[in-house]
Amino acid sequence: MLPACTRSQERPASRKMATNFLAHEKIWFDKFKYDDAERRFYEQMNGPVAGASRQENGASVILRDIARARENIQKSLAGSSGPGASSGTSGDHGELVVRIASLEVENQSLRGVVQELQQAISKLEARLNVLEKSSPG
Repeated sequence: MLPACTRSQERPASRKMATNFLAHEKIWFDKFKYDDAERRFYEQMNGPVAGASRQENGASVILRDIARARENIQKSLAGSSGPGASSGTSGDHGELVVRIASLEVENQSLRGVVQELQQAISKLEARLNVLEKSSPG
């Protein structure tokens, strides 16, 4: 084990050596410096104006699509709950009334046909009964 005086002398020397080592390293402790360097690198590769305009064009296309979608949603909501919707609903209602009326007429005619068939069957049964009674067998 080293005497206390030599240990205390080693610590400042090792700290100085570590700071000297880190000073020569090519690392960044500040993220903003890294981000700026990366941005500059890609601007040199692609050019700053072209990349920015491409991004703005893409953003404007997306914004335009969003605006169209909002308009379509508003139109469809206005169509289902606005003043135009009442005429559409009344048109559907009128169509249903006409259809119900035609079904009622058809139902009445079918009831008449069924009633006629029941009368015919009852006449045939009566005739059959008469024939069974008159036959000797």
